[in-house]
Amino acid sequence: MIEVVLRNSMHGAFTAHFGKPDWYQDVLKREGDLTWQAKVAATPTLAQHYYRKGVPPYHKKNVWIAGIKKTLKNWRSPGEGKLEEIQSRLSRNGKHQTPDQVVAHAMFGFWVALLDPTFESVTDPLALWPNCTAGTFPNDPGMTRARALHLLERIKDLRNRVSHHEPAWRMATPLTPAGVNATLSVRVQEMRELLDAMAPDITKLLDNSGLFGRLAWLLDPQTIAAFAGQHTIAAVDLRALGRKVRRLAKQAHRSALAPLPQPGKAVALLHAGKTLMTVVPHW
Repeated sequence: MIEVVLRNSMHGAFTAHFGKPDWYQDVLKREGDLTWQAKVAATPTLAQHYYRKGVPPYHKKNVWIAGIKKTLKNWRSPGEGKLEEIQSRLSRNGKHQTPDQVVAHAMFGFWVALLDPTFESVTDPLALWPNCTAGTFPNDPGMTRARALHLLERIKDLRNRVSHHEPAWRMATPLTPAGVNATLSVRVQEMRELLDAMAPDITKLLDNSGLFGRLAWLLDPQTIAAFAGQHTIAAVDLRALGRKVRRLAKQAHRSALAPLPQPGKAVALLHAGKTLMTVVPHW
């Protein structure tokens, strides 16, 4: 959900600020030029292997080294590389390279990378931050590019673990039920913080659907201990439970009136010390 909300929030803010939906062309070119200049300044020998179009004096495709003409490779930034990969994928699939298609096919890492410090400047009109901070995180004036990047890198790490079917609890410190609860509960809170900053209605939707309640139950130390085999949980006798539920249903059906519930005759289904379901008869 964060990936989709982040993409939509960023794209909307960037489009509004730059006045065009293909904002990525100029933004990635500007960041690529700056990154290339910094790299060559730090490692001058790069200019003997690569060139950068439109960035003199390193814009020539060929150089002479020891009397031998050498053809250089075109250097591109990681962001430009991802954009070219998206455009190539669209072409192979017979789809038009429209801004909507490019944005829809950009992966989570593409959007997280746009929060890198190289996209920030208080003077450059092509910089994303802080020009688009308020538009991307309209509901949290305190959210900064650096804070969002910090949160998203941690969330991205968790997402990658889950996507590759790695146990999320292994990232906990310490590796105990209480440690798992503390570590992953912080991750959940960080995700809520980002969602609240971008689209609080989505947070409310997830809350009303019971997702956060489910996560709280899963991350409870008793639940974690039960899954880890540290607590012995009695097996649920489903046949006995079924008989009790059917008995309550028959009694309720025979009753002509159902004025008030009878909590004392309720049947509860428990797991790991937590109540999953309670059936209360009305007669």
